[in-house]
Amino acid sequence: MNYLKLESEIISSVQDLNGHQKSDVLHYIRNIEPTKHNTRLYRRRAMNEIREALKNS
Repeated sequence: MNYLKLESEIISSVQDLNGHQKSDVLHYIRNIEPTKHNTRLYRRRAMNEIREALKNS
């Protein structure tokens, strides 16, 4: 899945959440630990983790 499609899917999923849930998602995003390796891989992993978290909320 390409980055832009994944990003738009996450944004559309967040729009359906209430204010408290949006705050939780933002908190989760801010607390994702950056890796010391490839930034592109970090972004891909973070976007996948966010997508999975949104599916489970």
